[in-house]
Amino acid sequence: MTQDEQVRCFENVARHLTAEGVFLIEVFVPDLTRFADRQTVRARQVGMEEVRLEASHLDPVKQQIMTQMVVLTGEGVRLYPVKVRFAWPAELDLMARLAGLHLRHRWEDWTLTPFSARSSTHISVYGRGE
Repeated sequence: MTQDEQVRCFENVARHLTAEGVFLIEVFVPDLTRFADRQTVRARQVGMEEVRLEASHLDPVKQQIMTQMVVLTGEGVRLYPVKVRFAWPAELDLMARLAGLHLRHRWEDWTLTPFSARSSTHISVYGRGE
């Protein structure tokens, strides 16, 4: 949940990688425009038997998002909390570099669509050397 913990993750991975090994991550690109006044609520699914809502709060200083996935059914309410610390692609690249890794590839998706400013997700592959 902190930048220090994420840096330690990269360092730990780097300690275990062989020269041919890679570290692959699949993550979202933060979209802070979806938040109004640091929060958002939206319907994810509306059906006759079930409604799924997502309520999120943004802490821009800590780069954290706390989300409650809310499932409403005739039997009651179920809550599924999720808390993440987001990192921008450039920040992830720096974490990798601090750990002695370098970006080898970055794509938008598993079909190897080129990553661009419009991408909402990315798959990044890091390894030793360049």
